[in-house]
Amino acid sequence: MAVQQLAKAETISPVESEHAPFVVLMGWVNCEHKYLAKYSELLSKHGYSSLRTIQPTFTGFSVAEAPRRLWASNILNYLLERQKVQRRSIVFWQFSNGGCWVFEQIVALVQAQARYEPIKNAMAGLIFDSAPCVMTIRSGRAAISEGTNFPIKQLLQAAFLVMTLLTFALVGNTPKRFWIRMLDEKLAVPRLYFYSTDDKLCDAKELETLLDKKQQQGLDVRVKRWDKSAHCAHLRKHPDEYVAEVQAFLTKVSKP
Repeated sequence: MAVQQLAKAETISPVESEHAPFVVLMGWVNCEHKYLAKYSELLSKHGYSSLRTIQPTFTGFSVAEAPRRLWASNILNYLLERQKVQRRSIVFWQFSNGGCWVFEQIVALVQAQARYEPIKNAMAGLIFDSAPCVMTIRSGRAAISEGTNFPIKQLLQAAFLVMTLLTFALVGNTPKRFWIRMLDEKLAVPRLYFYSTDDKLCDAKELETLLDKKQQQGLDVRVKRWDKSAHCAHLRKHPDEYVAEVQAFLTKVSKP
């Protein structure tokens, strides 16, 4: 992921204020820029510039963490350069585990490497849409083949099963490790969670356990839950409520 590619994925709002945070959108598995662009357009309309990032499917489901770590470091390096030109607070917006796997690595990097301290200090908020999700073999097979047709769906699901068995054999229970990290993550910034109780890919009860822990950790947590709304489709299903929540949250974390 070259700097030039990231630059092309920026949307600059023509009505951006100097206090508006810069929003980093991290898309779901098999997401396409034309879909993530709907969120960029929404943000631009309300005065927020943004960056769209979508890690490749093979990176997200890689046996090793290194490809995800590299993807996350490229985003952070880009933000470091951008901050030299235009200093802004930053909001990270994760969609499903495709976005959260990158967020997991971003958290690790900003906590471990001093060079990323400026990005950690610039973090103003976090938004989670249909995330994070407890990963099971069933939900993983569904996620990796989401939006595909037969026979590609069957091929992807079979490949995922083989890859999962290989992962467990080589590096242990990666999904469990990811979930523990999400439970333990406690960046001291406000966060907004969107989810639904009928999401087939993101278990609402497990997510609510995480939300309870975040509140117990003393974090600023805002939640918007629906009873009926598909995975990563809350904007399409409930546009007015969704936009109102995003606008209120970004107004709250905007720094004067």
